Amino acid sequence: MQYSGSQTKASSGTVVPVVWYLLNLLLLPVIGFAVLVWLFLRADQAPALKRAHTRAAFYMSIAGAALIFSGVGVFWLLFGNTGNFWTGAIVWAIVLHTSFVLWGMVALAQAIGDKPPYFPQRYL
Repeated sequence: MQYSGSQTKASSGTVVPVVWYLLNLLLLPVIGFAVLVWLFLRADQAPALKRAHTRAAFYMSIAGAALIFSGVGVFWLLFGNTGNFWTGAIVWAIVLHTSFVLWGMVALAQAIGDKPPYFPQRYL
């Protein structure tokens, strides 16, 4: 008996950059980002949908790092090396990191469904 959900067409490869985005956040931070940079540099040769997911993943990685580190820096400037700094910085980093992981999970669902990522079109 044939499985009713069998794949009828070849994969578009849109899942690859999103998986590396999530690996960058969750398991392999430096290696994952290096692969994302490599995919981003080669994105001009990719189909439009894969290029959109690659660019979105790359830009979200840059935005995540910038927002987390700048927020922690602001807490440092406001509070110095006190308990308030550590509380604020840890909460800030956890909330933003979780938000970026959730965006990656939604982007993965979009990539699996061969749909464009939720990201401003002018940057794709």
